[in-house]
Formats: sequence, structure tokens, C-alpha cells
Amino acid sequence: MRLEQGSDWDALEAAPEADGAVMAAAEGGDRVLRLLAAGPRWVVAVDRNPAQLHLLELKLAAVRSLGYPEYLELTGLRPSRRRAVLYQRVRWLLPPESDEFWRGRVRVLLRGVAGQGEFERRLASFRTFMRLAQGREKVERFLTLRDEAERRAALEGEWQGLLWRKFAPFLWRRWFDGGLDRLERLLVEGRLQAPPPGLPEALFGGIKERAGRLWVVHEPPEAYLRALPEGSIDAFCLGRLDVAGLEGEIARVARPGAQVMIVSRRPSEGWKGNLVPRGVPCEAGFSPGWLFAGVIAK
Repeated sequence: MRLEQGSDWDALEAAPEADGAVMAAAEGGDRVLRLLAAGPRWVVAVDRNPAQLHLLELKLAAVRSLGYPEYLELTGLRPSRRRAVLYQRVRWLLPPESDEFWRGRVRVLLRGVAGQGEFERRLASFRTFMRLAQGREKVERFLTLRDEAERRAALEGEWQGLLWRKFAPFLWRRWFDGGLDRLERLLVEGRLQAPPPGLPEALFGGIKERAGRLWVVHEPPEAYLRALPEGSIDAFCLGRLDVAGLEGEIARVARPGAQVMIVSRRPSEGWKGNLVPRGVPCEAGFSPGWLFAGVIAK
């Protein structure tokens, strides 16, 4: 099963009003957890990839049973040699199927799940290529540049060696489905080397307090949607979840004016149902895609 955590669109863009009910795609888990900080009545997480649901269950159990520094250790956002011990402290809060899933992937746990998604492994490989093509000293010097103009000048000047010119565009297109212009923009913005966002410490206490409001659904999204009553959901933070064919059921369970946020691979694609757009599609973040936002019309 694949773990995918790479997109960095902000779920709080579509945060519901206080006491609202939210349906969200599980994806890497952190964006769903951040939704709790907005104070919804409850959040239900769905996904078509069971591994994403198990990952969210792990992070939810860690939020409930660990302090913030320990959470960072277990998830891999802080160095640690005691992840096996920390897992023993959280596993009693996991459903049996999730505990079985992670006990069968002990090596992933010990390395820290934050860096083990398919996207993260590709990103780590590309960063290794950067050091190979440019040399460690040149890359470290580039990272000290605080001004985008300086980074642009370095990128267009001293970075244009043979290995970079020949292989960087090929690897980037192959691994990230994006053009060289996107690679250069992420480098100039300083985002290519940025660590995963994780959960902000300022929100951690509120998320822990509201952890009981999050339900993780281990059944297909279409089956769960059919079981919901009409007008029961206030916001949909669906990320990259494939909603083709689900638009009718989503519209049925949405309250009038319910917010929807979805990420599509192309700006010309998006919601095929009765969605009234809010603004124009914008880039979804690090991983290629376009963010669509709107409200359900009834």
C-alpha cells in the first residue's frame, strides 16, 4: 500500500463555521487534524487508500496520548531513537486493523512516517541529486540566501553545470509531473528544501482537546455518503480525493451553501456538479495541482 503525504494545500482555507460538520480526505493526516483547531462539531475522514486511513489513525492516537515533542519524534519530524517505545504508548488507541497494519511495517515506523510517503522519498532522492550535481557546499551556500533575487541569480548562473542542465529537468518531470519552470520557482521561493509542515505547536493543544470529534471511516466514500442524511455536512475538504460520480451524493448530504474545496491536476478540470465557484483556481501547493473552492447550490 502507498503512503502519500506530499501536497501542501491548506485545509484551513475551507474551514467551516464553528459547530459545523466537515467531511475531509484523510491524505497524509495533518491537514485533517488541523481542521479540528477550527472548532467544528465533528470531522469525518474518508479515503480510497486504506494506508492513508491507517496513517491518520496513527497520528490521531499520537495526538491523544503524547505531548507535542513526542508527537514530532514518533512521526519523524524530530530525530528519535525511541519510536518503538512511543508506538507502544499509542497503539492501545488504534483500532485492531490499524495496529496490525503498523506492526507489519515496523521499519517504516522506526524511520518516521513523515518521510516515508512516495512523494517524500522522491523528494529526498531529488535533493540527493542536487547535492551530487552542485556539490554540498554550493547547495548549503544557496540555502543561506534569504533574498529571492539572489537565489534566482545563483540558479541562473553558477547552478548551470552539465549534470544540472542535462538531468534536472528529466528527473523533475519524471518524478513530479511538472515543468522546469515549477522546479525553478520552488527553488527560488526556498520551498524545495523546506521541511514538511506538520502540526503547529500553537494548535496542538486545541487539536488534542477536540480529538474525539474526528471519526475515521474505513469504508468506501460512496458507501458512507449513501448512509448520511440529507443536509448533514457543512463543508467538504476533499483534497485530491477522486470524486467522479460522487457529485450527486455530495450535493444531497450538503446543507444549502455548504463549502467545498477540491484539488485537481489541471485548472480546466474540477467539480462536475452544481458547484458555484468562489474565486479562480489557484495552485494547490508543492505537489502539482489546482485548488477549486466554491459552495453547493441547491
